[in-house]
Amino acid sequence: TSPTRRVGGEVLPGFEPVRHLQPMLSLANARDLDELAAWDERVRRLLADEDVDGPPSYVTEPKIDGLAISLIYRDGVFERGATRGDGVVGEDVTANLRTVRSLPLRVGGDDPPALLEVRGEIYLPRAAFERINEDRLARGETVFMNPRNTAAGSIRQKDPRLTATRPLSLWCYAIGSVEGVRFDRHSEALAWLRERGFPVNPLTATHDGIDGAAAACRTLQGRREELPYETDGVVVKLDRLDLQALLGAVDRRPRWAVAFKFPATTRTTRLNDIGINVGRTGALNPFAELEPVEVGGVTVKLATLHNEEDITRKDIRIGDTVIVQRAGDVIPQVVGPVLEARTGAEQPFRMPTHCPACGTAVVKAEGDAKHRCPNAGCPSRGLEGIKHFVSRGAMDIEGLGEKLAQRLWELGLVRTPADLYALTVDQLLALEGFQQRSAENVAAAIDASRRRPFPHVLFGLGIPHVGFTTAQALARGFGSVDRLLAAGADDIAAVEGIGPIIAESVAVWFADPERVALVEALRQAGVQLELGADERPVEGPLSGRTLVITGTLESGSREAAKARVEALGGAVADAVSKRTDYLVAGAGGGSKRAKAEKLGVPILDEDAFERLLAGEEPVPAVAVDTTSDEPATG
Repeated sequence: TSPTRRVGGEVLPGFEPVRHLQPMLSLANARDLDELAAWDERVRRLLADEDVDGPPSYVTEPKIDGLAISLIYRDGVFERGATRGDGVVGEDVTANLRTVRSLPLRVGGDDPPALLEVRGEIYLPRAAFERINEDRLARGETVFMNPRNTAAGSIRQKDPRLTATRPLSLWCYAIGSVEGVRFDRHSEALAWLRERGFPVNPLTATHDGIDGAAAACRTLQGRREELPYETDGVVVKLDRLDLQALLGAVDRRPRWAVAFKFPATTRTTRLNDIGINVGRTGALNPFAELEPVEVGGVTVKLATLHNEEDITRKDIRIGDTVIVQRAGDVIPQVVGPVLEARTGAEQPFRMPTHCPACGTAVVKAEGDAKHRCPNAGCPSRGLEGIKHFVSRGAMDIEGLGEKLAQRLWELGLVRTPADLYALTVDQLLALEGFQQRSAENVAAAIDASRRRPFPHVLFGLGIPHVGFTTAQALARGFGSVDRLLAAGADDIAAVEGIGPIIAESVAVWFADPERVALVEALRQAGVQLELGADERPVEGPLSGRTLVITGTLESGSREAAKARVEALGGAVADAVSKRTDYLVAGAGGGSKRAKAEKLGVPILDEDAFERLLAGEEPVPAVAVDTTSDEPATG
């Protein structure tokens, strides 16, 4: 356990999967104090029949913007550390975590528990982040974007010696599995950790009732910029552990905790110009070229503008002083102009009439918010298609990012996605910056993508209007690319969740000889073009039933609800139609609710939805006559 022995000398071959002793749950969000109060009301309602003397006691903790980890100690000695992963299975990063100096390698005090799991957050202090970037600039290297990504990337380095050069730190926020010690309250567990040498955030506090917790949230929000680390909110938890166990969790989100999220950080700057990027489907996407401004610790030069209609609606003009925010503290976007700062010299934006990449006249179909380049051979469309194909949601080729994709395109090594599978290690070695190991890693990642499941391949093809959910529906509906090639628009529209516009788009795409040739080339390369046996729809109590989920669900995210339906054999579509069996309606979701009422589709509230999932016959929240295509009249 000597500090000199914290850093291993060998490069790791990879990160082994680790199943957590207890799931690492994610948190529901409260975006403002009203939502925090609503969460408190739900907690008190659920505890109404329990022996709770007075208002519930809550603990507030700064929500650190870092990487969640699980630390296992046996008989007081650090044994293993893992990332959160999907909450059930993470990655073993023990060797890298040992380099974090604030992480105890032994549990302090006498008689340590036989088993102790500590939950924490690895982060990079702001001052350390600035020093790292200053050093990189001095060496002529590119700077890192933000502390969170730098911390996460540092923990996942294959060489622990590189991780050791990054001054990472740790805050511990909970105890998971434990044997040999017992706590009644979360605050007691944190105090015990602090006494045993674990770093626990000093701004953690306990409150009697939600008013004190809300006041702590306001205070921490006001101090956000002065803290020495990045934080994007406050975690509020029930203090009594028996009440936490009683409330439990829904869809991997505990009912006993919530994340109070700070508003997105905003700044003002000058909009120098509006540029156009031609996407993989030919869509002309306007973006803001800004006077550089720091927003939430990141220097922003470019920001999202969506489309011409959005620009017109917000009355954004070239030369404006504009408000910029990082949506979700990640994606920069222009909120709107500062009208009082206008001088009269600002210029309204007009979408170009011809594609800036190939000069083809652009088109805008009725009902489409985007202007598009119709030239399938447009060079910008081809490059963006390659970038999309290798992206995480599609083929997830690690090490082959946008910059490498562009280099391969410019050198003529890759013109279609199928060309990627002909790349050799020698060709990669010839590129600047590649060494034997990095070239072999990229080649191995390309090879591994041949086994990527069919829905991801279908999504990666870049068919207009086909997002990943639609790709999943097409994969389930047809099972293979051969059946899709043989299908017409009417056949495709028969798949639940696929409307006539998407069906026509898919049919046209697969009727193009060049696209057929691409599919055949991918087949020859060994890419997965059909569902595997274990990917086919499961049989269960909801088999044959199609649901649409809309609005905000108290029990968790819509994606989690969708997963629960599919696990029982059901299907979830994006749009309400005559073939929809139920609409599950949370808060909001007005347009889909109105269409369901018009078509006579039964509408379920969350209680009825839970009964459906439990195998009971649900009682619709809105009574409808499901024997007719017309809405009920009484």
